[in-house]
Amino acid sequence: MNSTPTATASLPSATAAAGGDGMGSATFRRQMDEVVARIPMHAIRSVLDAVEGASSPNGERARHLRDALVDHFNRLRPMKARRLFTSLFEPFLVDDPILYRAPESVPALLQRVDMGGIWAALARYAFPGLAAEVQGRLDELAREAMLDAVLAGPDAMVMRELMRKEALDFLYAMAGDRKLTDRFLALANDEAHHDARLRTQYLGRKAPIDADLLGFVRALLEHNDVLVPLTLRMRRDIEEMRREGMQDASDPRSAEVDCQSALMVGFVRRVRDLGLPFRDQSQVLAWFAPLYGLNVKRRYDVVLRHVREHGGPAVRESHPLLRALLCHFHAACATIREAVDGMFGDMDIQNREMGDGGVLSTPAPARALLGEAVERFDRGLTALAGTGFLASRSTGPALRAELSAVSRELTGTVMPALAARLQAAMNARHAPVPDHEDIVWLLELVWRWGRHLGTAGYANPELKSLRLYAVETGRLAFLQAMKAEPQEKPAQRMAHLLRIRRLMAAMDEPVDGWISPVSQGLHRVVHSYLDAAAEITRDEWAVIDAFVASVRSELSRSRNWQSADFVEILRLHEARRRAARDFTEALPPT
Repeated sequence: MNSTPTATASLPSATAAAGGDGMGSATFRRQMDEVVARIPMHAIRSVLDAVEGASSPNGERARHLRDALVDHFNRLRPMKARRLFTSLFEPFLVDDPILYRAPESVPALLQRVDMGGIWAALARYAFPGLAAEVQGRLDELAREAMLDAVLAGPDAMVMRELMRKEALDFLYAMAGDRKLTDRFLALANDEAHHDARLRTQYLGRKAPIDADLLGFVRALLEHNDVLVPLTLRMRRDIEEMRREGMQDASDPRSAEVDCQSALMVGFVRRVRDLGLPFRDQSQVLAWFAPLYGLNVKRRYDVVLRHVREHGGPAVRESHPLLRALLCHFHAACATIREAVDGMFGDMDIQNREMGDGGVLSTPAPARALLGEAVERFDRGLTALAGTGFLASRSTGPALRAELSAVSRELTGTVMPALAARLQAAMNARHAPVPDHEDIVWLLELVWRWGRHLGTAGYANPELKSLRLYAVETGRLAFLQAMKAEPQEKPAQRMAHLLRIRRLMAAMDEPVDGWISPVSQGLHRVVHSYLDAAAEITRDEWAVIDAFVASVRSELSRSRNWQSADFVEILRLHEARRRAARDFTEALPPT
């Protein structure tokens, strides 16, 4: 890797090596520790491989460097016993901040934070002595080797098996002790909630660790030797099928869903062939394969197809697959509400905090969280509508209440903040407003969000009003932007036009119809670009091409006093386009 020579280039010179000029071994090791601390974590393995594979004449220096690398890598992983125990569940673990907000534990979902909480409770109530003994033994083994190699070694496998048996026996025994179960769950939930708050923003309550989740963990411990290989095989087959993409089919997406659904059917049969515990269709284990596709791979479309074609008459609200779909949908709705309240709830919109004196601020993590929640909201809603849940008398009212709550967040919080900043962004003539990118992102999100609600039959009249307001404001701003003042540079006018065009594109609203061939300012801008600009970007070409198209339309309808200028623009445009084509054709083939 490129990081290897960069890291080793900072090593002390040979004259500073241990024993080279009287410097002690401890001092040299301290220098090695300082050097290693600057190496990125992702590069440590490659640096260590390079050190161990090098035929260096100075074995003492190489040994010090290797020890420093191993210590640094292992020091950042202090909870070795926990890491060893949770490796039993590695194929099943996910880290999904949206599903943190599910109203109850999602069937067959095992979050990393939940597994951490369960480990903390097991280490206190199930095997505190064994956990301490394992931790001490792993600390000893990790003094001379990388932790990953230690955890895969035979000694670690023996210790992991001991912890598995102890945990399984304890969970079975605890099922009959209500007070111990309550203490266990209280500790596990406190630990999991604390870790979850460190991993995501705006988290209120978290989906609890309950008896159902403990039952799933107990089943994974009991059948670990058969479920792990089956899950790894399923994950590999899903990924291979997704990469192939079914490129030879006329409808690749539909064909891929068909194949994934057939794959799920095959794995459902394999799971049920494992024995009696896997054949009770009212239990989670019988539906482990499609639940894995939903919880880990987030294949809502495949699960919907599976429910429609293979669920049978037993599919009701209590069915594990439909319970999981409901949890996913409610979690997406809760994430939207919490993220919107966290991002915009404190803004004093009525008192014009979001006017000319204030700006939007949407950090990248918050954008990613809200954007993913809206996407999952749409996919979950589509799956629930496909199963008939929206039309159901028992579940429909609760789902429609969720939709109304999400719609209120859109109309009561997000849209006022957006409307307050939209006009300022469009009228910013000489430079973009500081939050221009935030406004574009929020406009795209609101429009996509509104489309999802409309698809579900909850079209928002306030959103329609916002669109009409935004389009009219954008049209007036665009007309003003085409008017170039004598002291303004063409690049300034073009940049302003492109900013408005991008805002309109966020709502799928074209601006080409607003371009007038008789605009003197835009004529000057286009002429300057075609005649003198060294390079024209794709977006600038879009504006120029739209203006030229309007000129052609005007010339085809009438002749007026500007016709000579029009013809000159057309000639310049054709010359630049021809030069661009000739340059492209002259490039060597790739």
